[in-house]
Amino acid sequence: MYEGNLHLNGPNIAVAGVGGRGTGFLKTLARTDDAGTAVAFADPHAPSRQCAGRWAPDATIHDDWRQMLSSTPCDVLMITAPQYVHADMVVAALDRGIDVYCEKPMAHTLDDCDRIIAAVNASDALFYVGLQLRTVPVFKHVKQLIDDGAVGKPRTMFYRELRGPFVPKVDNWIADESKSGGALVEKNVHHFDLFNWYCGGRAVRVHAIGGKALTAEQGGNVGQLLDHAFVLVDYDNDMRACLQMCFFCPAWAHELEIIGDNGRRLVTDLEDLKLYDAESDTRRHDAWHFGIERAHGDPSGWLDFLERRERGSTREDSRRQAELGRDSVAIAWAAQESIRTNQIVELMPGAQEHQ
Repeated sequence: MYEGNLHLNGPNIAVAGVGGRGTGFLKTLARTDDAGTAVAFADPHAPSRQCAGRWAPDATIHDDWRQMLSSTPCDVLMITAPQYVHADMVVAALDRGIDVYCEKPMAHTLDDCDRIIAAVNASDALFYVGLQLRTVPVFKHVKQLIDDGAVGKPRTMFYRELRGPFVPKVDNWIADESKSGGALVEKNVHHFDLFNWYCGGRAVRVHAIGGKALTAEQGGNVGQLLDHAFVLVDYDNDMRACLQMCFFCPAWAHELEIIGDNGRRLVTDLEDLKLYDAESDTRRHDAWHFGIERAHGDPSGWLDFLERRERGSTREDSRRQAELGRDSVAIAWAAQESIRTNQIVELMPGAQEHQ
């Protein structure tokens, strides 16, 4: 993964979708040396195109991504469009031999995830999913500590995300679960991916409770999107994880805790990481500090993609990325089905691979 010492002549990039995420990516390119050049961008929403143009004044501008791909030579397609169009974009780009960076969630349904996996398997182009928490310094350090045996074997894991409601989207597409996949698919695939990364096993069942406490006018999510949930994930190696999410708490929090079979625990709030000793009569711990600016809005995911591209990432690397993307969506879908039916949901055999 990217360690901050990359020096490249960046690729020519076409950007599909320049809402908040896409325009943020163009800002990253403008502010980061050797991270690539935006040669084109496409979005059907005229105000979004106008805003994006300020950060990529030399790029050609399109209202249709298909026309952009057919008329503009590029090395990479950056997909920051809504997830219900991800599969079509990925397939079209890979068919043309264009490398793809696809923002999370990989797709809004498992069927579309499988379409992407099939396209990845048929292409020699690089595919990458923007599950950026794996490249955030504090979470990378947690992974290193786990791999070094600091907590023994991880047994329980807890992640708490408290935040305000989703920001408005063009045409309010996010409120339509047939397009967004739902709140857990849209947002919390990041955290399910962390669970998968850290636990060393395969997720086999999910049990969740949740609902909608507030209307949008009261400070909750739009439409019928969930605004709170607890999600329990059971793994085949006796590891268990829990996610708490709440979308009506603007005084946000991001907190991770991992307890291992040696009685030690890792705790972080994105800034301060602590590894506590197991003794009951002491609060002694090792500590590391990470600036909050390195936890959000950091370009490390894109730079990790560039590093993989520079070293000649293999088809197996791309296939693994696609599997990770599907795995995170599978847990989110199972959680939402569990909430809908008030039942434990067993994950399909083969839907997860060992991390």
